[in-house]
Amino acid sequence: METRGLATSLFKALDALGVVSARSGGGRIGDIVDEMQLPRSSLIRILDSLIHYGFVERGDDKRYRVTSKFRDWRLADRDERLVETYRAVMRRIADEVGEMAVLGRLRGRQIHHLHYEEPDCRVRVTPPVGRSFAIEKMAMGKLALSKRPDLVPDSVAQATSDEIEAAGRTGYAWNRGESEDGIVAWGSWLEEDAPIAPMIAVTWPDFRYSDEALGRVKSILATL
Repeated sequence: METRGLATSLFKALDALGVVSARSGGGRIGDIVDEMQLPRSSLIRILDSLIHYGFVERGDDKRYRVTSKFRDWRLADRDERLVETYRAVMRRIADEVGEMAVLGRLRGRQIHHLHYEEPDCRVRVTPPVGRSFAIEKMAMGKLALSKRPDLVPDSVAQATSDEIEAAGRTGYAWNRGESEDGIVAWGSWLEEDAPIAPMIAVTWPDFRYSDEALGRVKSILATL
């Protein structure tokens, strides 16, 4: 088999993930080094990357363990379970705030829209499911890019770059008419921020947006 085009660093990361996941009680760095026969410094970089991605965590006992996000990710019905978990809070936002709530997550280099709940009102925002937008122009996209800077387009404007950096600090992001004229969207993580974590975006026609409405959204999400 031709191997020159293979990403051997990816193989090492997958091997490390396999070693950690096989240890129900977690493993110390020395144990993982002994099993994988890799330099300690290289393995720490790999594990730190897996921690950043959300698949691995390092406890106070200095043991590395796989996270619940990793266990959910490897299940075939993960998207269905996310929808089932967050449908009620999305429905509550649609009913109490009167705006559409959208559930999404990063998949590859795009935001995958899993589900949406619409309000019963005359003027509605067109649901995003089945439509594509530039990731850097979306509220959820900016959140994802704050954790995956390698996906930020080289041509991104400085103002957008600043927004992505701010999203990494605050945990929320805005889309003010960037993907669609006349639409305001506010996005936030639904779980601890990580590239594989689900996100929610609430969208308004710009004439209907208010800080009070956003405050109601935040209050509802605070009950999770």
